[in-house]
Order: sequence, then C-alpha cells, then structure tokens
Amino acid sequence: MKKHLTHLAASAATALFLAGLTSPALAADIKIGVLVPLTGTSAIQGKDISRGIQLAVERINKGYAIPLKNGSTVKVGPKELGGNIKLIIEDTESRPASALDAMRKLVDVDKVPVVLGILSSGVCVPTGQFAQQSKVVEICSSSTSPELRKIGSYLFSTMGLDDLMGKAIADFAREDSGAKTYASLATNNPFGVGMEIQSCNQLQGKEGGGCVTKVRYDEGKSDYNADLRRTVSQHPGAVLFTAYGADARLMMQEAYQQGIQVSNWYADYPSLWITDIEKTPQIGEGIKGLEPGSAGPSYDAYSAAYRKAFGEAPTSVFGSYSYDSAMLVALAIKKAGAFTSEAVRNALIPVSQTYAGVTGGKAFDKDGMQKTESYRRVIVKDGKLVPYQKK
Repeated sequence: MKKHLTHLAASAATALFLAGLTSPALAADIKIGVLVPLTGTSAIQGKDISRGIQLAVERINKGYAIPLKNGSTVKVGPKELGGNIKLIIEDTESRPASALDAMRKLVDVDKVPVVLGILSSGVCVPTGQFAQQSKVVEICSSSTSPELRKIGSYLFSTMGLDDLMGKAIADFAREDSGAKTYASLATNNPFGVGMEIQSCNQLQGKEGGGCVTKVRYDEGKSDYNADLRRTVSQHPGAVLFTAYGADARLMMQEAYQQGIQVSNWYADYPSLWITDIEKTPQIGEGIKGLEPGSAGPSYDAYSAAYRKAFGEAPTSVFGSYSYDSAMLVALAIKKAGAFTSEAVRNALIPVSQTYAGVTGGKAFDKDGMQKTESYRRVIVKDGKLVPYQKK
C-alpha cells in the first residue's frame, strides 16, 4: 500500500523538527510535493534527500537570507513568498511504478505546482514526463541521465548529467589505473545505461581497447555472481561501477567471496551505497570513486545545520542537492511574485544564475540542466569515503 506522509508524519524524530515548518499566523500554504524513496533499496538516500528539503523549508519558513554569488543575500520568508511552505512527502518505494503512482497523487489530488526530490533517472524520466504533460514543475536533485534534457521545459536537474560524470570518471580511471582495457558493471536503467555509454565512449580508442565488457544487471536480484563473472571474464585493467544501495552491497559481498579484487573499481556516486556497507566495510575496501558537489565553507555550514537538526551528519551528498533545489524554488517564487507552475518555471533559470548553492554553482542551461558540476576523488577506507590522492 502506498505510503503517504505529510511533513508532520515522516518519522517520530523528524516530526519534532518539522513542527516549526508552518505557522498558524498565515492561512495560506504553499504546497510543494516531495517524491523520495523512504523504503526499498534506496531508503537511506531517500531519507537524506527528504531531510535536505526539510532543512531548507524550516529556514525559509522562519525567514532566511539566501546567499548569492556576488556575496549579497536575498531575504525569503512567509511575508516575501505569501505564505508558509508545506511539504507533502510521498514514498517511491525505490520503484519507478510506485513513484509514478505517487506523482499522479501529488499532481491530481494534492494539486501541487512543484515537486522536489527524486533519486534515480529511472524514476525522474517517467515522473518528469508526467510532470511535463501536466505542466507541473519537477526538480530532480539526484538524477543524471541525458534523457532528462529531452523531456521539456517543466523539468529541471540540480545535479550535472552523465555526460559530465562520464568524462570525469573515465579520466579518473585512466589517469589513476593506467589500464588499457576496462569493464562496465551498471544497473539496467536509464541512469546505469547512460553512465555506461558516456564513460565507455570517453575511453574508446584512447591508448587501449576501451570497454571490452559491458554488463547491465537487473535491480533487486538475489544473486549477482554470474554478472560478476562476466564483468571480469576478459581480465580488464579497471572496472567502472554503477550501483545502488542494497544491490551494490550484495555485489561487493559476492565479489569478496569470489576473491575478486575491487581496488581497481571506479564508482560514480559511491554515496549511493557507502552507508550500506558500514557493517561489512571490508567488502568495499579500496574502491575509488567520484562524489559530486564542492567541499568548502558553504557545505560545512549546511552539514553543521543538518547535524543540529537531525542529530547526525548527512548520510549522502544527495540531501545537499535537494536543499539547493528548495532554495531555488523559494527564489523563483519571490522573483515571480506568484506560486504557479508556469511562474516558477519561468523564474528558475534566471535565479539559478546568481544563487550560491551549498553544492556549488547551480546555473541551469536553456534545457533546465546544470551547466557544470564539481567532483571530488574519494576512496573507501574502513567503510568510509575519504579524500583520495594518488601517491
């Protein structure tokens, strides 16, 4: 049964925090939908995405000075926006079909003009297509397939697409490993396929044989041993690894049991699975990867506020991207002077050019996609992601 949550019922811990998100002094509510995986294989990341949005909304509802690139700020709050923001949170259950059902409810029943959250291109593509047809703004904070660019003017992404990550991870693997041949092990959905295509295209014909093996695995299986054997069958010098949560953990566990070395694996977005291997850190030891977002004072301040609000550090980078998406919506409402889908859509690209996000510059291009993205090189040590620099 579909799990419906308002911002007052997400969890016992979150409920106390969210009690301050609305004020009875203002009758008007600005309803914003949130679509995240709170159950299933990506529940940990979904919780973090939801919290990032909640943190932004708590600040906005109290009145907040949003930072701009030129060092100035823009005040946003209930007075400037015309009401308090109210979040209506829906669980995607980590499945595209459930996500689409939840999206229909947010649009057709709750009548929200804007939907935030959305982890995975496999979810963002179908829900984005529905949003486009319904003329509702959707901002995907953690979805990167190039297919997003084709959907239409109501869809936006706060994270750089796979063409940016594909080049970055290919460059990293080539420079660090010195390998001549590569294998790709990627989930068989728009995100994984996009990463395989973009990264392998970058490696093709560059002082080697490129990707000699490409394995696309199905999500939710109970056994990935055959996929792993295929991945290493041609003895690649390095493996490009794209995976989520529990599936990633199972693959690493089975690779460990098979004696497959993972120190030559290069993962895009290892935040998608790092918390899943906390109890068995040895299975991921030595995997290198790229994490999106820029480290610095802005992110440090976000992390400190997150810890204060929720009692623990951010569990992934994805919550910071969803935080930025909520701040961009607040800026768009203020600029437009109205909270309609069309008004927000028309204002998002202009306000994004000057917003100083906690994940770096968030400027949308003409298609609503990110112009640039920042990446940090990391390595798994004792179940944690730590900065990596080749010795």
